[in-house]
Amino acid sequence: MRVITSLILLTACVAFAGVSFGVNPIGPMPESYIGYKIGPVVPYHYLNIFNTSGHVYYHEEGYREYRDPPNYEYADTLTWSGSIMAPSLGTKVVLGNSELKPFVRLSAGMAFLLSLNAEINDEDDQEEIDEFIQDIKDGIKNPFVLTGGAGVEYFFTDRFSVGGEFIYRYATAGFYWEEYYDWGDGDWERDEVDVSLNLGGTSAGLWFNYYF
Repeated sequence: MRVITSLILLTACVAFAGVSFGVNPIGPMPESYIGYKIGPVVPYHYLNIFNTSGHVYYHEEGYREYRDPPNYEYADTLTWSGSIMAPSLGTKVVLGNSELKPFVRLSAGMAFLLSLNAEINDEDDQEEIDEFIQDIKDGIKNPFVLTGGAGVEYFFTDRFSVGGEFIYRYATAGFYWEEYYDWGDGDWERDEVDVSLNLGGTSAGLWFNYYF
């Protein structure tokens, strides 16, 4: 029965809908999607890719008469980079009958950490940084991304359009780390870290869409 139902739905999609494809190359999270247009409704699958990088520079210097030598100076630089991929499922609704058509969309998906690296110029601290990065990779939990958008598309032809969009994204993530130490003779210690993170923000998008 499931096979028959799937074949009926697939036949309906092929008969009454066309494949659609679009890209949004601007903003903090570039996107691309592929879906089916069934009348005004476009169920779709898309990808978000988010990249981040930066550095922290710390410098300390001073004079202490009791030190030998009394002048001291210390500098440290921490650099990091990372990337996240968020595949999502959503639905877009395109309204109106003119060349200029408003649309709304909503999607939800899970985020995956593709890479995370950090380096510090102090070799004694690098090992601790590497262990901390590995703890983050192992302890990430419940990454979720919700995206909503509204805008307009201008159809130059029946199949090609350019659109502008106002976008709101909400993301949640967490990190859990636990380690147990057995000191012997009945002495023990357990360290636990549980972090939750919620992010929300707006951006603008410029879409290039093609409806096959």
